[in-house]
Amino acid sequence: MRKLINQKNFLRINAITLGSVFVLILVGSIVRVMGAGMGCPDWPKCFGSYIPPTNAETLPENYQDVFREQRLAKNERLSGLFSKLGYEELSERITKDPSVLVEHEFNATKAWIEYINRLVGVLIGLLVFLNMIFSFSFRKNSIWIPIMGVAIFILTGFQGWVGSLVVSTNLLHGFITFHMLLALLIVALLIWMNVKVRELKILKHKPLFIIGLLTTMLFIPQIILGTEVRGVIDDLLVSTTGKSEWASYLSSTFYIHRSYSWLILIGVVSMFYFARKTGEGWLIQRSMQLVVLVFMAMIAGIAMVRFDFPFWIQPLHLILAVGIFSLLFYLTLRLKFEK
Repeated sequence: MRKLINQKNFLRINAITLGSVFVLILVGSIVRVMGAGMGCPDWPKCFGSYIPPTNAETLPENYQDVFREQRLAKNERLSGLFSKLGYEELSERITKDPSVLVEHEFNATKAWIEYINRLVGVLIGLLVFLNMIFSFSFRKNSIWIPIMGVAIFILTGFQGWVGSLVVSTNLLHGFITFHMLLALLIVALLIWMNVKVRELKILKHKPLFIIGLLTTMLFIPQIILGTEVRGVIDDLLVSTTGKSEWASYLSSTFYIHRSYSWLILIGVVSMFYFARKTGEGWLIQRSMQLVVLVFMAMIAGIAMVRFDFPFWIQPLHLILAVGIFSLLFYLTLRLKFEK
C-alpha cells in the first residue's frame, strides 16, 4: 500500500514537472517571436531589480551603457574560460561578435514578458526539487531512479546558468541551441523516470527498436537545424526587412531542415507499419499519434513560410517538435531487441 501511495505521489509530481517544462519551452518560444529575449539585459535581476520597472524614468540616463558594461565584463570571464578549454573560436565570438555589443532600449512590455518567463523557470526549479525528493522513495527498486532525480535537479540549475549566458551574449545562436538541447535532455530524463517507476511493459521487437532508436537520433540534428533557422528569424525580427521578404534571407540551413523532415516522416511511418503487426494496442495508438504529430509539424513549417511567419505558428511548430521527440523517446524506451 505504501509503495502504491509513493508511486502515485511521485507520478503526479513527475507529470506536473514534465508538463511545466513543456510550458516553459512554449513560453520561451513566445518570448523569442515577440523579440523580448533581451527584455531584461541582466540576470537574475531585471534592470537591476527583482521586479521589472514599469517605465524608463526610474532608470539612469546611461542605463544602456551600464548594462552593456556588465554584460561585457561577464563575457570576458566566460571567454577566458572557453579559451582555457580550447574553444578559441567560440571564445572570440563571445567578445567580438557585433551582435553581442548591441544594447536594447527599455520596453516595459518586453521586460515583463521576459520576467514571466523567468518566474516560470523558478516554478519548474521547485517542481524538479520535489521530483528529486520523491524519487528517493524508489531507491530500493532501482538506485538509478534517485540518481536521475539528482541529475535532473543539477541540470536544471545548470540550465539556469546557461540562460544567464544567453542574456549576457545577447542571444548568441550557439548558446540558444545548447539551451534548447539541455531542455530536451531534462525532458528525456523525466520521461525515463516515469517509465521506470511505473514499471511499464517492455516489448521485445528488434525492427521497431532499431527504427525507433535511429529516428530519435536523427531527430536531434533536426532540432539543432530548426534552432539555427529560428536564430536567423530572430535577426530578421529586429531588422527593417518586411516579413514577405524573410523567406529570401533564409540560408541553406533552412532548406536542409525542410528536406530532412522527410527522413523523420519515413522513420515514424515505418514504426507505425511494424507496430500494427505486433497487435499491441498501446503501441499502435502511440505510433499513429507520432505520425500525426510529424505531419502537423511539417504543415506548420510550410505554413510559416507561405503565410509570412505569423506570430502563433512558430511556437506551435516548436512545441510539436518537442512532442515528437518526447513520444519517440518514450516509445524507444519501451522497446528492446528480441532475444
